[in-house]
Amino acid sequence: MPLPVCDPIGTVPCRTNLNFLPDWTGPALYAVTGIALLVTAYGLWSRWRTWKTGAAGASPGSFWLHVQNLSVVALFQRKVARRWYAGVMHILMYTGFIALAIGTTIVALNMDVFSHFDFSVLQGDPYLVFKSVLDFAGLAFLVGLGMVFFRRLARRPKYLRNERPDLFLPGVLLLLVLQGFLLEAIRLAVFQPAWAEFSFVGYALSLVLQALGVNGSLVSIAVTSTGGTVTAVTVTPAASLAWGYGALWWFHAGTWSFLLATLPWTRASHFLFSPARTYYETASPYGRLPKDFDIDVMMQEGAPQPMLGLATTKGLTWFDRLQLDACTVCGRCTSVCPAWNTGKPLDPMHVILDTKDAMFKEMRRKPLGSSLPDYVGYEELFDCTTCMACVQECPVLIRHVPLIVELRRNFVMEQGKMPEETQAMLRNIETNFNPWGIGWDQRANWAAGMGVKTLAEVMAAGETVDVLYWVGCAASFDDRNKKVAQSFARLLQKAGVKFAILGTEEKCTGDPARRLGDEFHAQMMIKANVETLNRYAVKKIVTACPHCFNTLKNEYPDFGGTYEVVHHSVFLDELIKAGKLTPTKEVQEFLTFHDACYLGRYNQVYDEPRDVLMRLPGVKSVEMKMCRDKGFCCGAGGARMWMEEKVGQKVNHRRLEHVVETGAKTVASACPYCLIMFDDAAKTKNREDLTRLDIAELLEKSV
Repeated sequence: MPLPVCDPIGTVPCRTNLNFLPDWTGPALYAVTGIALLVTAYGLWSRWRTWKTGAAGASPGSFWLHVQNLSVVALFQRKVARRWYAGVMHILMYTGFIALAIGTTIVALNMDVFSHFDFSVLQGDPYLVFKSVLDFAGLAFLVGLGMVFFRRLARRPKYLRNERPDLFLPGVLLLLVLQGFLLEAIRLAVFQPAWAEFSFVGYALSLVLQALGVNGSLVSIAVTSTGGTVTAVTVTPAASLAWGYGALWWFHAGTWSFLLATLPWTRASHFLFSPARTYYETASPYGRLPKDFDIDVMMQEGAPQPMLGLATTKGLTWFDRLQLDACTVCGRCTSVCPAWNTGKPLDPMHVILDTKDAMFKEMRRKPLGSSLPDYVGYEELFDCTTCMACVQECPVLIRHVPLIVELRRNFVMEQGKMPEETQAMLRNIETNFNPWGIGWDQRANWAAGMGVKTLAEVMAAGETVDVLYWVGCAASFDDRNKKVAQSFARLLQKAGVKFAILGTEEKCTGDPARRLGDEFHAQMMIKANVETLNRYAVKKIVTACPHCFNTLKNEYPDFGGTYEVVHHSVFLDELIKAGKLTPTKEVQEFLTFHDACYLGRYNQVYDEPRDVLMRLPGVKSVEMKMCRDKGFCCGAGGARMWMEEKVGQKVNHRRLEHVVETGAKTVASACPYCLIMFDDAAKTKNREDLTRLDIAELLEKSV
């Protein structure tokens, strides 16, 4: 029969050990927990020591920015939720674990703190809600764990198949939640309280236990009364019940203590390191590579010579080291990498893991057997298109691309190792200030007969301009992109915008050399351009090249060049909205828009180019499955434009397939590199029936 004598919602005072444990259990538990915490503290201290041995460097950003990052990314799991299966799986486990941890803490406080003051937070209706919420949380946790085991054993993602399934953490967590439910079921089976059904999971299990003979017959009850009123009830468990329950209880406590003690050394460390990484997210734009040294200063006689790129992990800052430790080995970065997806050796996750492995080897003074870049892998590092998809997808905000470029810098500037094709590109930049190698004096030939003035001519005439049009090397020297420059210039003229170009004074922004890892040629171009722009007191720049846009906007300020930089898609959108350009002619195009990496992921420009296209009468559009911040690279970034793809499928061929899948007849872009890559893919794959146009060309058709 039910034994309601010790219901928290009842009124009968109880003097019983409901957990069937001896009096020394409490002190023993605190001792075990204390030891586990000491081991954990030692592990965290050793990790902290590893981080602090890194080079000087701090994460910029205000306290409130750090709190915002921690809240959005770690607390509300924004990045994790980008994928439905992994997102649901992780959120079920995350919310379940947090709820169970809070619930356990409340129980401990109620028993060991509040009880000394004859006060309880677990009684009456709140107790019933508490039991139901914890069971829901535990059930959600179980479902999430089931999804983990299914994903790791039955439907393992392709990008993780070379990794040994790590079942330690989910296995320990599964033990914990099952032990908790079983302990609750024993209590309910023995006491059979009237509220048992509120603890619905434990209640279901208790019915099974009762059928097996675990019930109230395993306890003896002594009732104390005064004047016919019950004042106390003492419940004593049978030896078999006390032993069995105690063994399970200590197994549960031991499992939790073991998890706690091993936390700094296992995959469970991401419980702490991942939130720490998201808290210290840098305020620096995605598109900004750090200026580690100044070439002019370095070349001065007697100047200390800095490390050029990363030769060892000693060059990693404490923030970089924290990033490495925060990796959850989820493989999301690899799953979106265009190089990996087209059969190249690059695996962004292993770039992080290999660097982390090297960090701990060097901490233990074990030789790597090579330089750090060689340890990570030459082919892997130069496969990177710097598209930033890995960074965008990482649930803990690790920045793979700056690390890859730093490793490239050591290859290029210290070891003189780089893909052979890129050497010609660098010579072209040095001699003619552009990667194409065409004479620098021909830079403005595209504008012949168009009435476009140079800034020098404008200044000589005593005139002013609203904006400097930064043409870029592609639009200046590539025949296909010259047409884009001409269309954009005519649009500016039609809109009445007073603009000028630098003409032969314009030089490569340094982007391809810098992404390749050649900081020398990059800074040579950057400083020459900054000197020219500052001499003319340029305030506002518009450019149609996302690579120029990103470099001028995000990296030139480090070299004394701070300007308002606008991409032509944004500028054209503003002109249309201001009524200075009015699309009226029908443009019968069924198109899809390709997001350039350096425009979209790097600088968050997604809507403006689409707004321009949607204002064109007659245009119909369809999105590719991989679009916006999930867009797929064209394959040209990171100086890959000037490298041969010798392994696997070409990246631009894969992207062309994405276009073809939509059924669109035209692919629109807002980047000269992308246009070149689509042209190359269309010609190579015999798909010249697919039209390739810049948004400026499409807009000009309508105005």
